[in-house]
Amino acid sequence: MTLLSPWGEKLNRDLPLPEYPRMQLQRNSYTCLNGVWECQINHGEEPEQTAWQPIVVPFAVGCALSEVNHELQPGEVLWYRTYFRYELTGERVILNFEAVDQHCTVWLNGLEAGSHHGGYTPFSLDVSPYIKVHNELLVQVTDDSNLGSYAFGKQRLDHSGMWYTPTAGIWQTVWLENLPEHAVQDIKITPDYDNAQVFLRLAGDFSQAVVTVFADRKLVHRGITGSHDYTIPLPDFRPWSPDDPFLYDLYIETEDDTVKSYFGMRKFGRRRDSSGLLRFALNDRPLFLSGLLDQGYSVDGLLTYPSEDAMVYEIRQVKNLGFNMLRKHVKQECRRWYYLCDVYGLLVMQDMPNGGWPYDFKAIGVLPTIGFRKMSDDNNEKLGRTDAEGKEIYYRELMAMLDSLYNAVCIFAWVPFNEGWGQFDSEKVTDYIREYDSTRLIDSASGWHDQGAGDFDSRHCYFRPFRAPKPEERLMFLSEFGGYSYLEQGHSEPGSVYGYKKFSDRLQWNEAVLEAFRRDVLKNIPKGLAGCIFTQISDVEDEINGLFTADRRVLKIDGRKMRRINEKCIRSVK
Repeated sequence: MTLLSPWGEKLNRDLPLPEYPRMQLQRNSYTCLNGVWECQINHGEEPEQTAWQPIVVPFAVGCALSEVNHELQPGEVLWYRTYFRYELTGERVILNFEAVDQHCTVWLNGLEAGSHHGGYTPFSLDVSPYIKVHNELLVQVTDDSNLGSYAFGKQRLDHSGMWYTPTAGIWQTVWLENLPEHAVQDIKITPDYDNAQVFLRLAGDFSQAVVTVFADRKLVHRGITGSHDYTIPLPDFRPWSPDDPFLYDLYIETEDDTVKSYFGMRKFGRRRDSSGLLRFALNDRPLFLSGLLDQGYSVDGLLTYPSEDAMVYEIRQVKNLGFNMLRKHVKQECRRWYYLCDVYGLLVMQDMPNGGWPYDFKAIGVLPTIGFRKMSDDNNEKLGRTDAEGKEIYYRELMAMLDSLYNAVCIFAWVPFNEGWGQFDSEKVTDYIREYDSTRLIDSASGWHDQGAGDFDSRHCYFRPFRAPKPEERLMFLSEFGGYSYLEQGHSEPGSVYGYKKFSDRLQWNEAVLEAFRRDVLKNIPKGLAGCIFTQISDVEDEINGLFTADRRVLKIDGRKMRRINEKCIRSVK
């Protein structure tokens, strides 16, 4: 029996996830292509005419909601086909893919429109020369999973324990839009909290733009610019925070284009609290960060949430439990998810999806847990990324992530490496990120193999009580802890229960989770602990260590007690 979430049960397979994907650059010309397509899997350069079967896009091959139960292997070719009608307006037409795992080539009406490499970031193709009223779209996909040079996150061909079912193919929304001649092709939005202004950097072929800003539907700014750089003054602005996630509406009009966007006024940094201890600061005020590790996996859609309602439910429940942040773990989420975090007021620490192979379990997974926490990452083959091509690919995928998520209000920190997986030259990588984005913090090497770079002394502690190290000029951060397992029968489907401490009694598990917060977090806040991240938000396959079950139907933790202990942690920092 396939385990489904409540949203998977109600899935509209003819038009799943119909919402506009890119909320900070919206146009009216939106055509969603999600729905029932055709697919086949072979080893050839051409699809076979009689081998097609239905697949529900945008759910990847390998998950229940796609209706294609197959784990794509290296060397296999996944083909997609769909037909659609499109009303031509004379404007350019852009075909957008929010994410395809891992390598794809696209043909429209028999002509090659373009290709893309990398499984986590959105990309766009100008299909104006190829599109007609009646169209055939063909997509070819291959996936190296964890055996190639591209990021694979937690997917692994031989999966169990902390490694998850590999998926492949289209796993986020596919959509079309029209682009007029003088279109706004991109916006970079940088709030300048200290000077009460917002800096815009626009891209596009236009000679002038009208910039309009509304706050609660009240006009607060309007100006005209002939430059692609523009500064919006915002005296007496209203800050964005988890307690008050206020967003401004932004409109940009050119000669023939109008786009809608939004932004929030916030500032991320570090400062001393009233006791002189170094704290994370939001809008110049110390704030204790209490969060959950978020793998971004659904029981029925795997990498893909079954609906926007599922995203909203999870975000709101996390806030109801008293947490103020999530760490999106070695996965980039769809852009709509970050928009919802902006709207509901949830801070996000964003990981770079991990890559690099082979995975040296002793060096990366065992020795650090018994005290060997620092290993040089200068061309170290034990960390899985020494070849020049792999490093170049890492930088390309990193930049694609930074660029596509730059405007997200909620993201306060980037995490380039986690527990040494594929880690190399982390000081240089940290400087590279800082040069591109100086507005956010950086957890240079989460867990271990820290080279002293970045803004966090970031530690993972699962097998012993956490003892705060001597304070330094970086934020002391317990970036992973907990991981206790308890299986709620009928709501998760592990092959075998995996976790760092296992419980068969729900009450005992609850007490152990709460005691971990009292022992590892509350006792260390007076010693300078600036934040914590508990593993994890939900059960995922064999990892039965979530506060929620895999199907999200059962909250295993006592919600009121969890909220009270989080409130105590957050109140203790002033």
